[in-house]
Amino acid sequence: MRALAVLAVMGFHEGASELSGGFLGVDVFFVLSGFLITDLLATQYDRVGRLNLKDFWSRRARRLLPALALMLIVVTAAATVIEPGQGTSLRLALLAAVTYTSNWYQILHHVSYFAALGLFTAPPPLDHLWSLAIEEQFYLIWPVLLWLLILRLNGRRARVTATLILAALSALAMALEYSPGDPSLVYYGTDTHASALLIGAALALALPLATVASLPTAQVRRLDAAGVVGLVLLAWAAGHFSGDDRAVYPFGLIVAAVGAAGLVAAAAGTGVIAAMTSLSPLRWVGIRSYGIYLWHWPVIALAGALTGPGPTSPWLWLIEAGVSVALACASWEFVERPILRDGFLATCSRWRVALDESLRPVGARRRVGPVLLAAATLVAVAVAGYGVARPPGSAAPSGLLRQVAEGQRISAASQASAQASAQASAQASAQASSQGTGAGAVPASPSVSPGSVSPASASRAPASASPAPAPASACLIATAKLPKVSGRQVTAIGDSVMVASAAALDAAVPGIYINAEVGRAMVNGLAVIQSLAARHELRRYVVVGLGTNGPVSAAQIRQLRRLIGPNRDLVLINTFGPMPWESSVNTVLDAAARHMAHVSLADWHAAIAGRTSLLWPDRIHPQPAGAKVYARIVLAAIAVLLPHVAAPSCGSQVSGPR
Repeated sequence: MRALAVLAVMGFHEGASELSGGFLGVDVFFVLSGFLITDLLATQYDRVGRLNLKDFWSRRARRLLPALALMLIVVTAAATVIEPGQGTSLRLALLAAVTYTSNWYQILHHVSYFAALGLFTAPPPLDHLWSLAIEEQFYLIWPVLLWLLILRLNGRRARVTATLILAALSALAMALEYSPGDPSLVYYGTDTHASALLIGAALALALPLATVASLPTAQVRRLDAAGVVGLVLLAWAAGHFSGDDRAVYPFGLIVAAVGAAGLVAAAAGTGVIAAMTSLSPLRWVGIRSYGIYLWHWPVIALAGALTGPGPTSPWLWLIEAGVSVALACASWEFVERPILRDGFLATCSRWRVALDESLRPVGARRRVGPVLLAAATLVAVAVAGYGVARPPGSAAPSGLLRQVAEGQRISAASQASAQASAQASAQASAQASSQGTGAGAVPASPSVSPGSVSPASASRAPASASPAPAPASACLIATAKLPKVSGRQVTAIGDSVMVASAAALDAAVPGIYINAEVGRAMVNGLAVIQSLAARHELRRYVVVGLGTNGPVSAAQIRQLRRLIGPNRDLVLINTFGPMPWESSVNTVLDAAARHMAHVSLADWHAAIAGRTSLLWPDRIHPQPAGAKVYARIVLAAIAVLLPHVAAPSCGSQVSGPR
């Protein structure tokens, strides 16, 4: 079971298209953990009449902490050398890791699990620890709740029912709190993602291991049938669902948990499924699955930093998998198993004795292994300590950093200005309402936040198709006059490319509202747009430049179109760079501009492809001259949507609504 779950998660993190739902392997782990822990505690209570929580938590710490500590030291040292720019975020992630609060840290810092998988820059190497944090929090809370259930409720059925009610409440909380823009809040939350753990716990209360192992043949066959159904459900879910599928929250997760429960029940028995899941290769991987899970994501993240941008190959996947398994084997052989067998202090004593013996020559021969291992450990600890203590560096050119800093300042200033205008408008409206309309006075018209659009009063652009653009690209360097657009009509949401172009956008469209952020992916941008729409702060023309940090799906564009509403026009900026998803993103955006009404495309790819000298060395972010090109193609795309204005002859940089 553990082997199948960890292999599914690894395949998903490696980007295997056949495993778009491989992240559900985490929920298989949750069901299995809930089952085993609950069975252990309930059996102890039945045997001795009490729960020894101190002993339980001590054994959990001895099982989990040594391997985690080893991984954190090695990964911090490696990241210090390979990715020194991650210093600040790595320190915070380390603090969250050692306190088992990684899931809440990632919620508070808006770290999107699914967007991180498609980041152009190497993802943070500790982002996978959110699931271990949920499990550890469960290990702290559930034994106390279970003890209360046992004391308050008599009979197995009542306890199982109460546990399933808790699982249903967790799933309900997920459904109520789910946000289409970014599911990370409900996916990371212990309260919203506890249903799988509780389903496993309910299974243990209903079918303890001792009972399952002694079932008659007829019932074993029923368990095998449940196991087959569970395996089919899991296989279907792993190939069918994806992270941005709203049906996953919570339906897909419940499907995976129920399927895993059926498979766990059958694997715990004595039938065919139990024999299959007990095969030597699966048992070998399962024993080391904790270490494999700990190591595989940092290996993928750091390998991505070493190899740089661009598509990966199956050979790289195999190498990453091999390194992950090798590290997990070393962790199991030299750290986890000795400590589980002998305890931490005894294991440390044996290590010290081995080191002392290696330093005392016996005859002409000396054992160098312990000395080398001790030296490597000291170096890793020293480098990791240096990485945590030193100020973070950056590999980005200083000019780009200054440009991004200026763009961030302009973005923040535009947001502050819009907020101040909205507050002033609201105050004026309130004053007008308090004064009343008096005899013969004209009633005050409803206030509209400056820059926002009232659906009832918004003028509409003609829905007819714009003239087919010419193939030339001369408009980018020519001085053809574009119509003026008031920035108070434009909302721009983007990523670091828009941040780098913020100064040029502000100059080309004075008063524009810019909300751009480094590392933002479409899933995060949708959440921002949803928030602005809810506050009625979206303006007439909504410009979206999100595609640098991960794939974009047609479903996300349809969702974006729905969020901005029927009375606003949409400008989509496509992407350019050595990202493996560049072509697919641009295909989706081009199709949207061609087939959706009131949508135009600002073709940044065509505009800059022949002028890469205007980009910084990363071949993604524009230099100041390139930022002017960026602003110009955005202005041209807005012009396509202006009422009674013909599309500018900008070549292939602008596609109008069809």
